[in-house]
Amino acid sequence: MNLQENILRIKQIMGLLTEEEQEKEIILIDGTSSAGKSKTAEILKAVPFYKSNDPNEWVTIDSDHFAGQDEQSIKNRIKYDHEGDGPDPQGGEEYHKKIPELRKNDDPELQERGETKVGWTGHPHNKDYIIGTDPRNWYMAQEIKYGGYNKIIIDDIGNGILQYLPNENIKNVLLHAPIYIILKNVGERNDDAKKNNKPNNVRDPKEVLNQYLTKYEVTTQKPSIEIGDPTTELTKDGLIGLLKSNGLDDEYIDNFLNELGVDGDGVYYIKVKDSYMTPTTKLINVDAERTVYLDQFKDIVK
Repeated sequence: MNLQENILRIKQIMGLLTEEEQEKEIILIDGTSSAGKSKTAEILKAVPFYKSNDPNEWVTIDSDHFAGQDEQSIKNRIKYDHEGDGPDPQGGEEYHKKIPELRKNDDPELQERGETKVGWTGHPHNKDYIIGTDPRNWYMAQEIKYGGYNKIIIDDIGNGILQYLPNENIKNVLLHAPIYIILKNVGERNDDAKKNNKPNNVRDPKEVLNQYLTKYEVTTQKPSIEIGDPTTELTKDGLIGLLKSNGLDDEYIDNFLNELGVDGDGVYYIKVKDSYMTPTTKLINVDAERTVYLDQFKDIVK
């Protein structure tokens, strides 16, 4: 444990809140994979939190930072894996070793603890963990609270982190990229991953589109820019052609269009689902040139 972590742990144990910690700038960039979240974070020259040595530089805290079985992901989780509150670098390692490598989602014990298999074993063994939520959100929240960073970008595919930080002053940005841009980004990412032999960077377009369905639906009325994308017109035939050209099969296409709400001919627009929109959500639509939306983000940061 380095000096900064020692100091932060002592502060937490003593219940001390400093003026520095109360003035954190926190921005949640919520959006599907390949919507452009990482590119947006680049504006602020943000670095992954575990690479930062300056509490006043912008850092990213990403759900992927806590999701893998690689050495860094495990290290990021272990300092928070224990019974009780706050970071404890000794508490988590033995607990992780006790979790079988393979667990089934229908395991009664697993369900009772709220644990689900999300690509790695283990879960937050802590009384503050909310059963049924994405475990990665719990880890992210601990890093935000106790990591000692004053300028934080939360990069995630959902807004579940808000359940763990209800009293924080978070700027909640929902980054919406039209479907054609998302699929273009997925294709470019996958091509680059194959070219550079980085299989972990490959994204399944179906998974990305499923993320899209949790947030958005179509409407036949042109929405305001605050709740939807009034500039991208969609048709059933156009969407079918786009999805087929990106390798999606007919069965998936039918299900996707049905869940999105495309049930006939005519022009459709995308809007945020009422159930997903919150009073603090600031929607930003990614434009084809990927320039206008960056200016909008800069205005929010200011």
